[in-house]
Amino acid sequence: MDLVPDIFFEKQEGYLCAQHALNALLQGPYFTAVDLASIGRDLDAKESLVHGRATSGNNYDDSGYFSIQVIQSALKVWDVELVPWGSESAAQARQAPQDELGYICHLDQHWFTLRKFSVPWRWYNLNSTQSHPTYLSETYLGMLLQQIQNEGYSIFIAKGHLPACGADEKAVHLAPPSFQEKEKGKTPFSGVGYRLTDTPLQDTTTASSSFGGGKNEKSDAPAPSMDEIRRKRLARFG
Repeated sequence: MDLVPDIFFEKQEGYLCAQHALNALLQGPYFTAVDLASIGRDLDAKESLVHGRATSGNNYDDSGYFSIQVIQSALKVWDVELVPWGSESAAQARQAPQDELGYICHLDQHWFTLRKFSVPWRWYNLNSTQSHPTYLSETYLGMLLQQIQNEGYSIFIAKGHLPACGADEKAVHLAPPSFQEKEKGKTPFSGVGYRLTDTPLQDTTTASSSFGGGKNEKSDAPAPSMDEIRRKRLARFG
């Protein structure tokens, strides 16, 4: 039995990969592009004050791209920190990557998430350019992280406590993956990075002009209540 039907997953819409990566890590529709644009504007305003000149556009743009600073600020709402893979504090993760909560990876303005569901043998690649989540074996997780690092990706380790989700609860009760499932977890990496101008995806005029949210491919796992989402956002951003 697999977790895929229970995993919250957003397919790529426009260039909203930062939104998709965040919601994949948190496992729910926690952030829209409107929310992230608001955070980006706030960060731009603060940077403008520090530098004494306008710095609009440093943290987001009209295509729907958002900087690592926007993603980090959004995750602070949930007391989740992103630690660079190459930092001294990431030494343990480099030794045993399967024991971490998840990873957010970046190359050429594309963001995607690798996430564990409760147990070290239940890792999934939640790259929004895929048609669905794909299982990663523990062994292949380490190989994949090494591969994408060699390809120039920036890798950030998620530290803290992620919100509870149905897939996490189900993973605890599932038997360890079968041999066949582990073999599938060795499939070649499909999350190729790309530049926004090279992405052969749907037109983004509507999405970027209105900063609408991405398309949600939801599972049967309960979504967070709107009251909870609103309370968390207000607590951080007012």
